[in-house]
Amino acid sequence: MKRALPWFVALVSLGGAMVLGFLLWQAKQDGALAATRGVDAERTARVRITELQSRADDLQTQLAAARTAQALAEKSVAKAAAPAAPAATRTAANAPKVIHIADVMKDHPEYVPLYVKQMRRNVDRMYGDGLDTLNLPPDQLARLKDLLTEKQMNNVDAQGAADAAGLVRDSPEWKEAMKQAAQETEQQIAAIVGPNANSTLDILQARGNFQVQVESNYKMDFVNAGVPLSSEQSSALVQALSDTNYGGRDLSTRPAGYNDPDPVTGITPHEARIIDLASHSLTPAQLEIVKADLVENRRTSAIMNEYRNGSNGPTMIVP
Repeated sequence: MKRALPWFVALVSLGGAMVLGFLLWQAKQDGALAATRGVDAERTARVRITELQSRADDLQTQLAAARTAQALAEKSVAKAAAPAAPAATRTAANAPKVIHIADVMKDHPEYVPLYVKQMRRNVDRMYGDGLDTLNLPPDQLARLKDLLTEKQMNNVDAQGAADAAGLVRDSPEWKEAMKQAAQETEQQIAAIVGPNANSTLDILQARGNFQVQVESNYKMDFVNAGVPLSSEQSSALVQALSDTNYGGRDLSTRPAGYNDPDPVTGITPHEARIIDLASHSLTPAQLEIVKADLVENRRTSAIMNEYRNGSNGPTMIVP
């Protein structure tokens, strides 16, 4: 079959070329005939020429496609006949080139304000409306967002400086350079948020993730069940998920078996706390949806973890 394909493509190419030549000759003959007849005949011939030229163009496209197919077929045959490259060589050849943002900004200073704007958007995505819960005056809230954006930019600037100094990425010296670069900004953030600024921001960032989860995953479940959440109920559910989560909090205060399902109810203490807190704002029908979603998410994670944590290393699960 592999040997027959180039011959087939060659025949298609030859046939297409012959038909193409005939159509172009015929178009010229019609044009010559039109010159000996009146104006009406000439117009008719021109229409005919246009039609034939269109057909010729189609054949030209088919001919090009046939030649491309022939080239691909020949390349495939040559590749099959060539010896396989060593695995190490193939890996090195296929490895993507790594370019750091600091290098891009060095080459294109005009990209800096664009990147700063992206980082500001990233702050809004990371925290959602969580920063509003700090109840800061508007000018302080705006300043905090600027500082969080600046913190991300400091990392980029520090990476560029560390690379220029010849520090190996992720080495102790490199990490210390990153820490020093962020110090001043973090002190200003702590002056606004408080002494436990990092823990508070971690909690608010987790809250931002729950906000996305409610908006993207849970919201349509309530709509489809005919009991949609109001904006106040959505906020209450987000807060319940955040208040019962230990991200950014002292894990030593977490009860034993916090994520172990009860043998009778199938609900974990963690999930029971969420349902209890949400019950102050949600209806019984809405609470049943929350309960079902929590249990389904936990079971889905348990199943997927069987494949992600395999003995052969990390596993990518695709559709």
